[in-house]
Amino acid sequence: MSLMKYKFILVSIALMLFGCSDETEVEQTAEDVAVAFFDAVYNQNDIDKALTLSTPNFAEELGKYVTTKNAARRLFNMSFDSVQIDAALGDKNVRREFKRSGKLVILFTGYRQDKLYKEMKEIRLVKKGDNWLVDELLPDPDFY
Repeated sequence: MSLMKYKFILVSIALMLFGCSDETEVEQTAEDVAVAFFDAVYNQNDIDKALTLSTPNFAEELGKYVTTKNAARRLFNMSFDSVQIDAALGDKNVRREFKRSGKLVILFTGYRQDKLYKEMKEIRLVKKGDNWLVDELLPDPDFY
């Protein structure tokens, strides 16, 4: 077999193996993005990830705090040693109908100094292109 045919077969096999990916990009929901945002702040301590999940305006505000601990304590007025984050009570009908923006309540269940705390925060998310981004921290909900 000639060297040229050998290279052609090798390249063809490589393209078949690596050219097609089984990974199909799944569109993240607003709920997924909101939970990932707060998980980056509270569990991963990753301010850069939180910034990528924010609109430019909110990223600028969040960036002023430099660290996730400062943002958690000062911007969100909550701090935890460990926390579980869940999305709830969103205006899903608005997001389904207009597919551009919506509000979402995030539930936090966590511990600080061995004491259990349950908190809620309401945020606004907007859709830029195919991605949901955290746009604003809304005043605390009056659900208490």
